[in-house]
Parts: sequence; structure tokens; C-alpha cells
Amino acid sequence: MAAPVVHPSALVDPAAELGDDVVVGPFAVVEGGVVVGAGAVLEVGAVLRRGTWVGAHARVGPYAVVGSAPMDTRFRGEPSGVTLGARCDLREHVTIHRATGEGARTAVGADALVMTGAHVSHNAVVGDGSVLTTQVQLGGHVEVGAGAVLGAGVMVHQWGRVGRWAMVGATSALNADVLPFALARGNPARHYRLNAVGLRRRGLAPEVTGALQDALRAVRRHDRARLAELADRWPEVAELTAFAERSRLGVARFVTHG
Repeated sequence: MAAPVVHPSALVDPAAELGDDVVVGPFAVVEGGVVVGAGAVLEVGAVLRRGTWVGAHARVGPYAVVGSAPMDTRFRGEPSGVTLGARCDLREHVTIHRATGEGARTAVGADALVMTGAHVSHNAVVGDGSVLTTQVQLGGHVEVGAGAVLGAGVMVHQWGRVGRWAMVGATSALNADVLPFALARGNPARHYRLNAVGLRRRGLAPEVTGALQDALRAVRRHDRARLAELADRWPEVAELTAFAERSRLGVARFVTHG
């Protein structure tokens, strides 16, 4: 293990904590109270504000800004922060705001990829291995499940949720929740079908995929009995059902109703 390497033009507060093998690039800014895990890389012009925690081997791209004050009228300057998981990758000009509420944290999970110009608002939670494509905009308190993929320019209303392993098509606008394992797109976004390609790439067994297809059909037809039957047999269907039951904004409609 080696000591951090800090470019002479970078500004690193003495109260910041830099782990072994951290690289801080030209003109980067690291405020006091920031913790950067071992092997993380802060590229040119990256800014980490007070209260930011960066996981091991994460990368903060050029001119990304993490931990600025939330755009929330309820925020009163209370201590809060942002957590970036291990190996997450923030690309150029990403912005992530710290949370509202004392001790609260905005979070981006391990191995997540956040592409150019995306924004993660206060109190949002982005799951492990998820992908936010270029110019995705997440409102406050949004939840993105593990492994979900949001296409370029997707906008998610505050308190909105995207379930695990779901796919949302480019330029969609979400004012309701997208179910786990599903494919949705449009403005307003509508469910189309199962995210079959994504599930196949993740190695989901054909019988599980079939059960999920049946479950989405039951949701579309409001067949509660069939959905409950499937949920008793398949944990993935039970996950989908539980997700829908705790929806705050409601679940996005389906394109077809048959």
C-alpha cells in the first residue's frame, strides 16, 4: 500500500481523510470531513464537499461535484452527507447532492455507473450495480433498485422508485413507480413488458422468467388471486408484489390492458 498521490494544484483540507493509494488529480477540491477510501481516484476538477464518503476504488470523474447542499426548501444547513459505494464510477460533470435531515445521506451503491451530466438529488438511493445513463435526473428521495438501467435523459419525479433489474427507456419521464424486472418507457412512462433481455443476461432461470411474465400479466389484469398464488411460489414475484404494495406515487400503467 502507498501513500495518497495529490497533484500540486489540488486543494485538500487537512481535515479530510485519504486512504492508501488514493489519487487526487489537478484542481480537485476535497473539503474537511470528507473520507476517501483506498484506491479511489478523483480526476481533474472533481469536488468533494463536507460529509462525503467515497468507497474503495471508486472513481469521481472530471468536474463532478459531490455533496453540495440540497435544492430543498426544508434544508436548514444540518449536517448530512453522501455515500459513494466501492468501485462506483461517476463520469464527467455528475452532480450528487447531500441529504436533507440531520445525519441523513444520499447514497450511490457499489459498482454503480453514473454517466455524464447525470444528477442525483437529496436523499436519493441508487442501488448496487445500477446504471444512470447520460443526463438522467433523479428528484429528491428517489429509489433506484440494484441493477436497474435508466436510459439517457430519463427524469424521475421526487419519491419515485424504479425496481431491481428494471429497464427504463431513454428520455422517459416517470411520475409513477416502475416495477422490478420490468421494461418501461414514454412520457409519462408506461410498462411495456418484462425486461427479458436484461434478465437473460443476468442468468435468471427460464422458469423464473416465465413466472414473472405471468405476474406482470396478473398485475395488468388486476388479478389479485393469481398474483398471490405466484408470490407464494416464487420469491421474485413476492418481491414485485411487495414493491407495488408500498408504492407512494402508484405504479405506472401498462400500455395494453388485455
